Amino acid sequence: MISFQKAVLPFLTISALFAVFFAKEGTEPPEPSFEPVVETTDDALFSPVSFNDLTGWRDDDVLQALPAMKKSCEAVLHKKRAYKKICSGLKNKNFSNADELRAFLEKTMTPYAVNGGKEGVFTGYYEPEIPASSVRTKKFSVPLYEMPDDLVSFSVKDFSKDRPNESFFGKVSNGKLKPYFNRAQIEKNGVPAKVIAYVEHKADAFILQIQGSGVLIFPDNKRIRVGYAANNGHVFTGIGKIMLKKKLLKKGKADMNSIRRFLIDNPELGDTLMRENKRYIFFKINKNLGATGALGVVLTPERSLAVDPKYIPLGSFLWLQTERPEMDRLVCAQDTGAAIKGKVRGDFFFGTGHKAFEQAAVMKTQGIYFILLPKSDKKGINR
Repeated sequence: MISFQKAVLPFLTISALFAVFFAKEGTEPPEPSFEPVVETTDDALFSPVSFNDLTGWRDDDVLQALPAMKKSCEAVLHKKRAYKKICSGLKNKNFSNADELRAFLEKTMTPYAVNGGKEGVFTGYYEPEIPASSVRTKKFSVPLYEMPDDLVSFSVKDFSKDRPNESFFGKVSNGKLKPYFNRAQIEKNGVPAKVIAYVEHKADAFILQIQGSGVLIFPDNKRIRVGYAANNGHVFTGIGKIMLKKKLLKKGKADMNSIRRFLIDNPELGDTLMRENKRYIFFKINKNLGATGALGVVLTPERSLAVDPKYIPLGSFLWLQTERPEMDRLVCAQDTGAAIKGKVRGDFFFGTGHKAFEQAAVMKTQGIYFILLPKSDKKGINR
């Protein structure tokens, strides 16, 4: 029996430090697919358990996860033979309460512990709301760029269906694809790209790039949602570890507001720190009515999770179980992130705005998750 002993697993000491600011970093949407990069049906990764092994399973209002599950079905699961009956049931059945939906899932699916029930790190992210201007002014002077005209996109899977579903961005130099200009070069010289809007602080643009999407609020109260379009091909570097190493932050006493305030109040040092993360994110206008994840669907607050698609296929139904009992719930793998790497690693989406920010800021904890697969069909994940 796999269990999670909350009493003996201590919280990470920097609980509010980088849960939001350094976890997500620019959603990189692959082509929607339900096939993992590696074979994930190996017994070493997925071990069958019973629903009785899922702490809190009987207490969760799983009906709140139904919208997210339906979106996963619409995006990819309905294409898989093993999921047709399940997705049809989720779409057509009228579940009057959580127990009815729970019974349906227990009848049609089997839970598997991921990586033998070993713990991993779970953080939180949100969609920021940022004041902006459509024109450059003295106050609003930091540009948010669309994808540059000279930025080249390269997908490995285009050359072979057996290749990993990964995309790369860069520029062509002497017949070879090289990383695009880094953050410092882009900030100094600009890029041949349309500017979506201007924001007041580089720190806000930086946070928006970390989160991958956000809502821009203009002086006339017009709101525009922007999302990830591309990156410059450089490796992501978390600014938090750098600030800790330089003793610019105090362990356990930092929060996002103080980090943002530090970057704004110390512009020269702040620029230097932010430029150590050479990766730069370009945006596009998102006409959807909510933040959109790598699966291509609008994320469901408190029911969508960013995962590493190398191990957890996008669209999967997961049971999340952490040191925080109030977080134990049914979620769907619908997003990715440059810093979300590993067999057991997740980033929990809290929603949009300040309240979501406050919740995400304190979400950094150890946990495990279970993947739900069609009953008696372990390999249904790839069918």
